[in-house]
Amino acid sequence: MVFKKYKLSELIIRKKEQVKLVADAKFKRITIRMNHKGVVLRDEELGSKIKSTMFKINGGDFVLSGIDARNGAFGIVPNELDGAIITNDFWCLTPNENLLDKHFFLFLTSTKFFDHICKISSDGTTQRIRLQKDKFFNFEISIPEIKYQKELVKKFNDIRIATINLKNEHNDQIALINQLRQAYLREAMQGELVSNETSDGKTGADLLHEIQAQKEKLIKEKKIKKSKPLPPISKEEIPFEIPKNWVWCRLGQIINLNSGQDLIPSEYNDKEKGIPYITGASNLQNEKVIINRWTEHARSIAYNGDLLLTCKGSGVGKTAMLEIEKAHIARQIMALSTISSPLGYVYIIIKNSVEDFRIKSKSLIPGIDRDTVLNVYTPLPPLEIQERINAKLNELMNYCDDLENSIKISQSYNEQLLQQVLREALEVKDGKDGKPQLGEEESQIYPMRKVINKNCDTGDMAILAGYIIKTLSTENSKDFGRVKLQKMLHLVEYHCQLSSELKYHKNVAGPYAWELEHVIEPKLKSLRFFDIKKDKFGATSKVTYTPLSGSNELSSLFCREFKNQAESINNLLDKFRDKNWEFCEMISTIYAVWNNRLINKELYSDDILKQDFLNWDDKKKRFIDQLDYALGWIRKEKIEPVGFGAYISKN
Repeated sequence: MVFKKYKLSELIIRKKEQVKLVADAKFKRITIRMNHKGVVLRDEELGSKIKSTMFKINGGDFVLSGIDARNGAFGIVPNELDGAIITNDFWCLTPNENLLDKHFFLFLTSTKFFDHICKISSDGTTQRIRLQKDKFFNFEISIPEIKYQKELVKKFNDIRIATINLKNEHNDQIALINQLRQAYLREAMQGELVSNETSDGKTGADLLHEIQAQKEKLIKEKKIKKSKPLPPISKEEIPFEIPKNWVWCRLGQIINLNSGQDLIPSEYNDKEKGIPYITGASNLQNEKVIINRWTEHARSIAYNGDLLLTCKGSGVGKTAMLEIEKAHIARQIMALSTISSPLGYVYIIIKNSVEDFRIKSKSLIPGIDRDTVLNVYTPLPPLEIQERINAKLNELMNYCDDLENSIKISQSYNEQLLQQVLREALEVKDGKDGKPQLGEEESQIYPMRKVINKNCDTGDMAILAGYIIKTLSTENSKDFGRVKLQKMLHLVEYHCQLSSELKYHKNVAGPYAWELEHVIEPKLKSLRFFDIKKDKFGATSKVTYTPLSGSNELSSLFCREFKNQAESINNLLDKFRDKNWEFCEMISTIYAVWNNRLINKELYSDDILKQDFLNWDDKKKRFIDQLDYALGWIRKEKIEPVGFGAYISKN
């Protein structure tokens, strides 16, 4: 198969068919969603109200946004938008069909290679970055003759169909796993999951009586408020039989329910002042609490161990256990606590009731009230059986989670393999050295860049470490310790492409270099930059860096020794000024697993990177609900790894 090199200006043409705007006629205007989400209708407007010069597009045309093409804002015009209009900020491109088959062109636009062309052809100031005509149309790629393009299109179609079939199969498997979860919950609630014999002969009725007595005591002590009486459960309400030593009751009989209160903007902050403020469903992700606001004006407080339930908005039914000391909850959240009964069993009741909550919440403003939750009728087993059910369900749910994760990873591999096939189909051997080339650019699946910007000796690294301490510890000296320094050294070295004597390997807290403690820190002391003290706090410890007289020279030494790298290092450090050590640990670790895959030229996706992160060490599971944010943050801040440096493995 013979490939020939062309400029894009020879292969594609920008179509500009100007529209005469009739004052009393309506015109469809489009917008293009980023991240390959397609061309959609923006609105319909009278010609008299449109002031810009407009151009006509047709169904089947390929259009891109000159402003957001670098973010995947391009796609095919659907037939229902035939005749719609666009401004000059949108480009309508058609192939030169003497050289480029239309279907082959559309396949080209679905590859990461086309994403890359759009990114490197975009330029401008921060607020005005857009696709540059000269850069885009002068970009060169190599393509085969038309007849081979058509053959490749057929192969691509076959692969894509197979991929879609696999994706559908994976989705079916995930649906079956969700059904399995629901089946386990039903069996648990009906007394069919574990043995119902107890060692002490106590019954659910005995437990209910104990709970009621304890409630009365707490009410008298004014520790909880008295709630209104709940109606008895009628025979018609009972949906199934339960074991003889269980009893039916209302959820309100065995829990205490705390409703939230909203705060006004002046009463909360994003500076970590006060206690966390949980506002709604967006704070409950994957049954974990995400904290991004705090308040010093707490009034409605949930405590450690409470079960949080979203009761208003589109996220009705979302739940999470509160694992911090306490938090203020807004009116979209309720907090459930138990009396003389494990909260784990109440969690099961709530999970089993979620679908019913969502059905009852369907209205103009979705929501459930206190009575809906308190009046849920539920079987109550003896305490010993509750604990048995909790343990068994945890085991079974973990099994389901592992199954689902393996399916998602398989799905990600399939998607990456499709991109790999597309890339390899467009790879052509360079006649000089036989190395694969894709147009004029390196592979965008493995963007390796191994240029070393500076070779650093021990003295250089001591200056760099001291400068990092001085720059970042001023924001929060109590938070800054060896863990944060270690992670920032790793990120600076790999992202700014420095070479040093530090040899990183896997440690519980992320990338770790033995040389920091045993070579660099002694240098910090001998140069009179910092005194270093390690304090013990029970099972944990923290290293404190106290400035000495030599630290006053760090800024000038850094500017002298790192004059060509100072700007990029400072830009990176600025992104972490207000971040705590745990955030630095998370970013450093996800950066490392991502970079490892680039170094090894391995397929990756977000799901694969997240799994690599969790496989790093068991203690990384505490970050499980923050990983999507971490990956998005790395991309937003433009600090994606490029495959620089040594692979980080265990010792």
